[in-house]
Parts: sequence; C-alpha cells; structure tokens
Amino acid sequence: MKETYKDSQVLLDELLTAAENVFLEHGVKETTLDRVSQRCELSLAMIEELYPTAMDLQVAMLNREFTRMYQGIINQMERDPLGGLLSRMYTYILTQVYERPVARTLFMIDRTALHELMTHQYARVYLPSIEIRRELTENLQRAGMIKPDVDPGLVSSCLTVISGGIALTAPHTNLDEIVETLMGMFGREFDADVSDTHPGKALFYDWATSLDSATIDHRFG
Repeated sequence: MKETYKDSQVLLDELLTAAENVFLEHGVKETTLDRVSQRCELSLAMIEELYPTAMDLQVAMLNREFTRMYQGIINQMERDPLGGLLSRMYTYILTQVYERPVARTLFMIDRTALHELMTHQYARVYLPSIEIRRELTENLQRAGMIKPDVDPGLVSSCLTVISGGIALTAPHTNLDEIVETLMGMFGREFDADVSDTHPGKALFYDWATSLDSATIDHRFG
C-alpha cells in the first residue's frame, strides 16, 4: 500500500512537471488538460479525475512552484548568518522569483493569469508580488530585526517599489548585483544593527509555513 502511494506521488509530480513545460512553451491559456495529457503518461480521463479543469491543474502547478520557492528562500537564509534581517530575506525572495522560470513568467509576463490563479479556491494564501506583509514587518521590528524608529508601512512600501521596479525593467543580465545593491541600501536604512538574527529567521519560517505550502498534493489519497 505504501509503495502504491509512492508511485502515485511520482505520477503526480510528472503530471505537474508536464503542466509546467506546456505552460512555459504556450502560456496559461493554452495549458489545456488535453495538451498536458500528451506530455505525460496519464490519460486525459485520469487527469480530469484529479483536476476537473485546466485552472485546477495550473493552480496545483503554482502551489508546487511556491512551495519550492519558499524552500529555496529558507535554505539560503539558514546559510546566511544575517539571514534573519529583512534586507537579506528579500534578497533571496527576489532572486528566487526571477530565477525560477514559472514564477518569473507569471510575475513578469502574465500577471493577469497570476491573479486568476492566486484567487482560485484551491490556491495557497499567496502574497501579491511576493510582498512582505506589514504583519511580518511589524513582528520583525518587535523582535529587534528592524530599527525601532521606522514606520513598518514605509518599509513594506519601499519593498513593493523595489520589486515592482525590478519587474518593470527586466530582464537583467546582472540581476544578482542589482538586488544586492538595492537591498544593501535598504538594509542600511531599515535593518537593526544586530549579530544574532535567529529571531528573524524563526519569524520568516513561521510565516512561510503558515501559507500552507505543503509539498504533497493529496488528490491520490
């Protein structure tokens, strides 16, 4: 029984990968169940049992993409001694968005489709444009990761402008340098001068996991 479940998860992963490939080649509107079926070992009827509409399948694809993106952000933060500072978090958030093909395409090319997917009933609770919520900003400030005399709303607004500006002027051949420069300036303005940033890492981890970004889709269960 356990082996059957494992095999089912492998098939599901292959299905979502096929959906990603079709999406990257043809866009959201042309990512149909029939076209995805032609890319994987599952029949159209089997896919329709799992995901009755193309939108359902695309949302599952996006759920997996965001799960992997958050995992990548957390892994980078854990390796960084200053990873609990907001400027370092956002450095990894921005690079993850623009380095992952599916996320980059949705955030930079087809934002209308992104909105439709993110407001679907089965979508995770994502943040528009991967913005840091004011709630997290306020919690980081209380934890001593952000200077006590700055306005959390201003901090969030600055992050929105930075991320929006990068998206509007993309693509960039030197994205890493741009992000490091911008977030370096941001950090000097808003980051607290601390050496222990573990409280910030813990807050980000709690926030990210609260988005219910489970790695396993239970439709086979």
